[in-house]
Amino acid sequence: MIRSKIAGWVLSALAFVGLVDSAYLGIQSRKGFVVPCGLTGGCDDVLNSSYSHLFGVSISWFGFCFYGFVAACALFSAFGFARSLQLSLAAAVPAFGISLYLLYVQAFTLKAFCQYCLLSALLATLILGLHLLVRPWKLDI
Repeated sequence: MIRSKIAGWVLSALAFVGLVDSAYLGIQSRKGFVVPCGLTGGCDDVLNSSYSHLFGVSISWFGFCFYGFVAACALFSAFGFARSLQLSLAAAVPAFGISLYLLYVQAFTLKAFCQYCLLSALLATLILGLHLLVRPWKLDI
């Protein structure tokens, strides 16, 4: 029980960072602004590629929904509802797979990297890793 509460707070923090990152990209994409990219230099290429939108919606909004769901589940876990970590694990697995695919696209198709996208991939990896560490399928509920 204590393990799931601590994991809930850590997951909440990670998800909050993801919410800020994805909201920033979504808002900038909607307004058509150029996103500053000091570390990797390829944000413009990545964020304006055909891979950055799905059904006319910036994929950062899909990430925003994922991080919001993880944050909600994590907060429920932090307040004693450990079973909610099983739900967020079910979302973390495909999110990690999508992040791997998008990293592949950046590296081998676009040959450009976006620092905000790399942050999101790191967060998805950390979220999945923390779930695997806590093993919510074995929690005493």
